Amino acid sequence: MKFKIIAALFITTLTFASSVVNASLILGTGTGSLRGNDLTDPENDGAHDADINYNATFNANSEPGFGGGEYSFNVFDNVLSGGNGKWCCESVGTAAKNLNDANVTGLWVEANFGSTQYFLDAFTLSSANDVAGRDADQWRILGSNDGVNYTSIYTYDNNGLSIWNQRFQVVEFSVAENDFVSTQAYSIFRYEAYSTVSANAHQLGELEFFGTQSVQSAAQVPEPSTLAIFSLALLTFGARRFKK
Repeated sequence: MKFKIIAALFITTLTFASSVVNASLILGTGTGSLRGNDLTDPENDGAHDADINYNATFNANSEPGFGGGEYSFNVFDNVLSGGNGKWCCESVGTAAKNLNDANVTGLWVEANFGSTQYFLDAFTLSSANDVAGRDADQWRILGSNDGVNYTSIYTYDNNGLSIWNQRFQVVEFSVAENDFVSTQAYSIFRYEAYSTVSANAHQLGELEFFGTQSVQSAAQVPEPSTLAIFSLALLTFGARRFKK
């Protein structure tokens, strides 16, 4: 009897996990459930409708921009809302793609941190306000250091099934929960969607990246004091040679 109860609980848990989300943690719903202080805006002072006070440059192959419409950069604005608070509504279709195809492409938006590289520790994805069929059911998080060659960090490939079961829901994926393995530091992180659950249009509410700065990238840029000392040493060395 005890074994049957344990087995039933195990099956119930698996069923719930597979039918609701394939993710480590649901943080809640609404703007207040976002983690905040992410890599693109660690100070949480980025403008809602303009590219102001962000610590990254943004790019997309669809509807680039903040505010004024449901543009792609709205996924970085720290706000979950309809209208200017989400990205919508270009189409990627509903047919499942072969993600093993090296030439597969989709809709993408990315954050570029220049010469600074990060090991991705976690990221959150949030659903938008309406039409659950617009949720992506095939998507990836990719990393790059040159904007040309991209490596898959996390892949979600579950045709017909969204990671969310509510609108404005915030879901976190992390290395700590073994959702993915971050073995290399990158300066560019991209979200790319390949198909949606059932609607022709794609939408996304919010995207947050969290990471640890690479020691190598931190060492690439000397502190101002270090530069000053180095310059003084060169001047002193030159003066001594001149006296000889």
